[in-house]
Amino acid sequence: MALALRALRPVRPRLAVGWPRVARRCFSDDDDPVPNHTKVSPRYFDFKAFRKSLKEKKESLSEAELREVRREYALPPPQGWTVLSFLERMKFGDGAEDVANLFENWKDFISMSPKDIMRIPDIAADQRRKLDRYITLFNHGLWPRVSEDEFQERFGGARLENEGKPWTPEEDERLLQLARPGEEGGYDVNFGDPWIYLSWELQRREEDVRQRYVELAVKPRERATRHEFAITKAARPLNMSRRFRMIPADLYIVPSEENFPLAQRTFRLPAAFTKYRKEDIF
Repeated sequence: MALALRALRPVRPRLAVGWPRVARRCFSDDDDPVPNHTKVSPRYFDFKAFRKSLKEKKESLSEAELREVRREYALPPPQGWTVLSFLERMKFGDGAEDVANLFENWKDFISMSPKDIMRIPDIAADQRRKLDRYITLFNHGLWPRVSEDEFQERFGGARLENEGKPWTPEEDERLLQLARPGEEGGYDVNFGDPWIYLSWELQRREEDVRQRYVELAVKPRERATRHEFAITKAARPLNMSRRFRMIPADLYIVPSEENFPLAQRTFRLPAAFTKYRKEDIF
């Protein structure tokens, strides 16, 4: 049976010696072989190209949405100003009229992003940077210059309810309560920077709240405590290099004795260290 099946198997014809070998079919008449990746279109899903195109699509949609938001909330131009007036005031240089003619209205111009500025043709790099800078300053209300009163009105912020008012005993008690540790219902003035929270709770400026706490809690505590203060000759700097002949003096900030009273000198050196002590140093 096996011999019968083997006999039925087709036999591949062998090429005679010297016969020309048939080349593989290519989509080119040139003698140079065509690269493998150009012969047949890929039959797999190019996930990398898909992610790239999807990212570009999302970025374009997001940029278009942001552009509409900037146009909607764009600041109006100063009285009598046009796009050309803006470019002339900022000293744009050559080509100001051509750039102004590219925009139909003021909102299209003042809502440009850095990417939009890069698409403006036939302008120099320094003109692009200057245009981006002045558009940003204008949108933040920092250009053109305004009077000091108008500047304070723009950026002064809302005044706190108790700002500038004298302190009352109820507010002092409230301040000491808020300054307690967290387990006692306070903000713990000994941990981190809680003054911004105390400022909002008391409707006063941070510096005002901090100074009031110092007067109420810190000064009485320090006045009731004795402090030690000593400066030894070992603090004198050593001149380790001859290149620097002038060495700045040390600066010691000593609190006033009124708020930080000094303790009596009761220094006693242990007997084991007596032989190492030098009277001219300490």
